[in-house]
Amino acid sequence: SAAVHGDQLVLTYTEANTLSDAALTGNAGFTVSSTADTDITVSSAVVDATAKTVTLTLSRAVSSAETVTVNYTKPETGGVQDAAGNDAADLSSQAVTNNTPAPADTTPPECSSAAVHGDQLVLTYTEANTLNGATFAGNAGFTVSSTADTDITVSSAVVDATAKTITLTLSRAVSSAETVTVSYTKPETGGVQDAAGNDAADLSSQAVTNNTPAPADATPPQLITSGETTRPRVNGDQLVLSFDDSSDLDADPIYKPANEAFTVLVNGVANAVTNVTVEARAKTVTLTLSTAVSHGQTVTVAYADATTDNDANAIQDAAGNDAAHFAATEVVNNTPAPADTTLPQLITSGETTRPRVNGDQLVLSFDDSSDLDADPIYKPANEAFTVLVNGVANAVTNVTVQAQTKTVTLTLTTAVTSGQSVTVAYAAPSPDSNDANAIQDAPGNDAPSFAATAVLNNTPAPADTMSSVIRTATVDSAIAADNRTSAPLTNKDTRDNTNSDGNGDGVPDSTQAAVALTRPVLSPTGASQPVTLVAGSQDGKLDPDSSGARVTRLEQEDAPAQLPQGMEMPLGLLSFETTRATGRSSEPFSLYVDAALGVGGYWVQDSTGTWINLSSAPYGGKVVSERGRLRLDFEIADGGQFDADGQANGVITAPGATARMQLSVVGQTSDAAGGSWF
Repeated sequence: SAAVHGDQLVLTYTEANTLSDAALTGNAGFTVSSTADTDITVSSAVVDATAKTVTLTLSRAVSSAETVTVNYTKPETGGVQDAAGNDAADLSSQAVTNNTPAPADTTPPECSSAAVHGDQLVLTYTEANTLNGATFAGNAGFTVSSTADTDITVSSAVVDATAKTITLTLSRAVSSAETVTVSYTKPETGGVQDAAGNDAADLSSQAVTNNTPAPADATPPQLITSGETTRPRVNGDQLVLSFDDSSDLDADPIYKPANEAFTVLVNGVANAVTNVTVEARAKTVTLTLSTAVSHGQTVTVAYADATTDNDANAIQDAAGNDAAHFAATEVVNNTPAPADTTLPQLITSGETTRPRVNGDQLVLSFDDSSDLDADPIYKPANEAFTVLVNGVANAVTNVTVQAQTKTVTLTLTTAVTSGQSVTVAYAAPSPDSNDANAIQDAPGNDAPSFAATAVLNNTPAPADTMSSVIRTATVDSAIAADNRTSAPLTNKDTRDNTNSDGNGDGVPDSTQAAVALTRPVLSPTGASQPVTLVAGSQDGKLDPDSSGARVTRLEQEDAPAQLPQGMEMPLGLLSFETTRATGRSSEPFSLYVDAALGVGGYWVQDSTGTWINLSSAPYGGKVVSERGRLRLDFEIADGGQFDADGQANGVITAPGATARMQLSVVGQTSDAAGGSWF
């Protein structure tokens, strides 16, 4: 056996007689290993022949926490032998019993946490051993403070030595809303100690975790009647009511307020409610009206509460508290004004706004309520402008449109010099009121042609030649920068990871794998339009039974070069790819687009090249107006005729389009390439 105590390691040998009492030199072949970081060497080895022991003196004392082993390799001369001269066997990592006593406990207990529940406040201490279990007198030196108006005193303090806790009984229960702290000052006698008698340190305003539960919710939701984004509001056929409540609203789609519970008056005339949608987390109730409200109309809404409390068919919170009825309440009308049909007009007055030229840059300013259309691909042709300098034509080499400043800048072949007379005329490309190659505003209203119009010549006199060179370089750099920022918008887009809520379910789209947002470019304006796709849809919201549906791609692609007669695709193709929910052979989808596009459904081509409107009743789809947007509902079978990959592999791919058809061609068959439509 082997045992160590401090720096003395004793090996005891089994021997019928005695050990040899010959003196051992140096470490005598012994080495010692330890789990501690500090090495141990053997300073000397002494044999006790009669006791049959060898005592090793170590280079340092071993602590009580170390694990020690000893090795022995017989040296060339000498070594451990018995009296008959037999050599002791070598040792390899021989376990050593550590008899070194642990140091005396001098570390005081330390309060690690405090928590309160009702009138019980428990302090937990960190201590290597146990607390002193002596009984406390009175408050034992503890005081408790709270943010509430009512004071708290400590009635008693009880120690649990083994659990290392002290439980204070308070003079009253703490509410869930209070912030509580605890302080401790050691009393003259007694107080918190560990079993070794070390006193715990004093505490000053120690934070206490409040675990007291909140009282049950008994407050009914209240209609919010102030704030532009929270008061009752309407846009088109969507009237939204917001409620104030500590809980979410009850959004059970089966048990919800009846349409008839609401009375909506538009300019004093009743407008029937056709659907009621409750959004739990947003705490909103959305009414769909039978007739869309127009801009400027006066609207009120009233609600008749159900007859009994906690009625499933009432507006209520998750705790079952019914909202009270309310009389006719004013509704803010957010329905936008009708589309802009006013043509942009050339400004011909004002030193900084009339037509003006500086060198080879001729600037035209326009008056319009909208920005100009600055699409760099579709813009006025150079030849649409006639510039005369002292009566001689000066060709236009480039046209740049600045949307927000509502200016059109012409770059001339030859720079105008100071003092020359200049006129400019413009010929609109065609009588079409929305020609992409015309000067037009963002809604597509074309500026009219204008005859030769005087141009203010701001070109400086040639005396300051260096300044002129610098100014020209600056203008050229600005134009180059403008051209860079006005580079053609790509018609591709990827999934948008913002916090948008395109389907209005109160959950950011970026947190839902089955909801995707893209912002395709609207042809021909170049403006972007938000489009939201919902896979596994149930009226635009996620179907809880459609677990596993996921949108993996949603992007804009070019519209086909040839389309059936009368078909228009303002957003081109909207191609997507989704994974199908487990256990389903097909997947329902909802596609949200701007109602102003006027599209009539989601169209895809079948195997014969015929364009099919999947959002039509014959194919189980529909088009719904929702919150000022159109919701296109349709369903595609995995591996079916409208799944582009043609395989029932759990992935549905559809290159379709949100399209509109001219009513004049309804029922006709297209003779153009690209198939007919249905």
